[in-house]
Amino acid sequence: MIKKLTFIFLISIGFSALSQNKIELMTSDCRQENGFTMFQLNKANPKILTGQTFEKEEGYWGGHKKLILNQSDSLKIEYTNIFGQQIDTIFTNAKNLDKISICVNKFSDYPINSLIEKAIDKNEKWILTSSWGHSVFESDKLVFNPRNGYLRYKYYKNNKRIGKGKIQINKQNLERIHLFEKKMRLVNNPKGDCNSSHSFEIKVGDEKIKILDYGCVGFSNNQLLKDLKIVE
Repeated sequence: MIKKLTFIFLISIGFSALSQNKIELMTSDCRQENGFTMFQLNKANPKILTGQTFEKEEGYWGGHKKLILNQSDSLKIEYTNIFGQQIDTIFTNAKNLDKISICVNKFSDYPINSLIEKAIDKNEKWILTSSWGHSVFESDKLVFNPRNGYLRYKYYKNNKRIGKGKIQINKQNLERIHLFEKKMRLVNNPKGDCNSSHSFEIKVGDEKIKILDYGCVGFSNNQLLKDLKIVE
């Protein structure tokens, strides 16, 4: 009888092992075609909410990836995005997956008292300055003047003016600008562990917002410049 029970127990373990798959988890910047990001898993601090477990991390270096031991069709993971927000995502059909990525640039909207919105409403000039680098720094500056339904701008790169033009003040462009300001306010990380830094400043009259990021989170004003067709 004992031998029979032992045999049944071993068979059940075997079936359990056969139904289990390993899923490789990595971070991704989902705006990029190749998904490259310097924001590693140890910063994202993923937590599984659906009962699966992480395999012991021997052989995996630098927080680049983890292995999930999966036995279910559904996998829900909570993690920290590059803006310091708690995000969760669900993967379905998990038994057929071998690799997944969490989008660390995924953003959760929140309300702010927008300094830029205030400037546009009052037709006041506002300036967005950005600088980045390690021992050698580059910078750009955008000077906006709201006039007659347009944002007239001058664009400077490393203190040299390289462009000027005007952008229509419409709902779509305002949403793009406000989204940038919301994200920018969240990346303030002056005590991060990255060798390079990225700083931002919004100035309206005597009011300023200054942000310094030493976290290598990958946030910049590039997307805003493209969305507003200031650069290609």
